Formats: sequence, structure tokens, C-alpha cells
Amino acid sequence: MTSYLMRELAPFGPDMWAKIDEMVVRVVKGTLVCRRFTELVGPLGWGVEVAPKFGFAVQDGVATIQEAEYIPLKEIKKEFLLRAKQWAIADQTPFAFDLGAVAIAGTDLAKEEDKLIVGGFRDQGTSSGPLGDWGMPSDPFSAIVKAEAGLLQGGYVAPYALVLSPALYARLAGLIKDGQRELEMVEELVEGGIFQCTAMPDDQAMVLSLGAWNFDLVVGQDVVTAYTGNEGIDQKFRIFETLCMRIKRPGAICVLK
Repeated sequence: MTSYLMRELAPFGPDMWAKIDEMVVRVVKGTLVCRRFTELVGPLGWGVEVAPKFGFAVQDGVATIQEAEYIPLKEIKKEFLLRAKQWAIADQTPFAFDLGAVAIAGTDLAKEEDKLIVGGFRDQGTSSGPLGDWGMPSDPFSAIVKAEAGLLQGGYVAPYALVLSPALYARLAGLIKDGQRELEMVEELVEGGIFQCTAMPDDQAMVLSLGAWNFDLVVGQDVVTAYTGNEGIDQKFRIFETLCMRIKRPGAICVLK
């Protein structure tokens, strides 16, 4: 493991680091949403600080790449503390070392990444449409059909994905008309999948045209845990990553509201 993470200075060996890393991977993978439908570039390493973003245009009927814009990678970090008393409990009793603090920090980091990506979509997306009343059968289906038709008309092709809050998903899942669930009808429209994301507000949804030529996620340093030193007899750690969202064709993002 790279020395700048100072892991060799922690007061324990590889076995404990393996347990910490396993917990981080477990909770991050279980929490992250946007990486499930966004193509990744990297990881490129912590030393990569900017990424080029190339736009696209059509000039005289010819599609061409525009000059690059350089986007800085953002660092996301969360910290956790392992207390000396926990070591004593693990050493002197049958109870294993409790890594709940690791799990909480990893979960919060994953949520922060999704918040960053969803914020980029909502701020930069240039397509929009009415959300409608998701308490009424047929309204969600109609809103998504119209969104996809608008995307297709603009040259943003399938597959499409739907991103919405857990609360809005629950409303969608509860709609039934003439014996057919609204959710099943919507699933047929969005081949790229339906994704519940806590970073989405309850009064909005997004329909996305998927593909790296529309948007992707550049990862410099992927999620990793570093040792940052002691606080008295307790030990402090940092989980962090660096990344940036490249939205190359903002029209591929349709925000329903």
C-alpha cells in the first residue's frame, strides 16, 4: 500500500487492515447508486488533479469535437475514530472488534459521491419536462414517455435510465390501474434501469440517455482508507476519494419537476 496513506504507522497489522478494507468496500458498494449507470474512467491515481472534458457540436452537417475544458477533481472524505477501549474489549472478551464507525463513514462517503453526481446532473442538464401527479395512475408513465420522446427528438437515444428518490419510487410502486402495476409499465420504458437515490428531491425525477459520450465519471483516487494518527490513545482514520463528473451533452439529462 502506498506510503502516503501512512497505513504502516497504525498500531496493528495486515489482518486488521483487511477487515477495515472489507467493511469499506462492502458498505460503499452497497450504498453507491450513480456508479451503477455511469461509465467510469480510471482510477487514475491521487496525483491526477484535472480531467479534460470535450464537448461536441455539428458544423455544416459534420459532428466534431470541441476544445477541451479542464475540470478539477474534487476530494470527498470522511473520518472515523477507533477507541483504545475497543481494542481492550476485543483482546480480553469474546466480542470481536466492532467496525460500526467504519461502516458509517463509508456509507456517508458513498452518499456524498451520489450527491455530487446528482447535483451535477440537476445543475447542468438542459432538458426538462413536467413530473405530473405521481399519486395518479398513468401520470408517471405519461411523464416518462414524453421525456423519452423529447430526448429521442433531440438525438439522445436509448437506453434510458430513471433516477428518483425512495419516496417517489414508493409512490410509483403503489400505483395500480386495471390490475396492472404502474411500476411494471415504467420498467418497460427504461431499459437502463430504475434507480432509487437519496440525493434526489422528492418532487423531481430524472430520465437520462446513457452512454460515455453523454456523461462519465472520472476517478483519480478510488475509495481508500488512510491512517491519520492518534488522538491520545485513540486512533483516527480517513476514507477518501477524488473524482469529477464530465457532462459532455447536457441535453441527455431530462429533469422532471
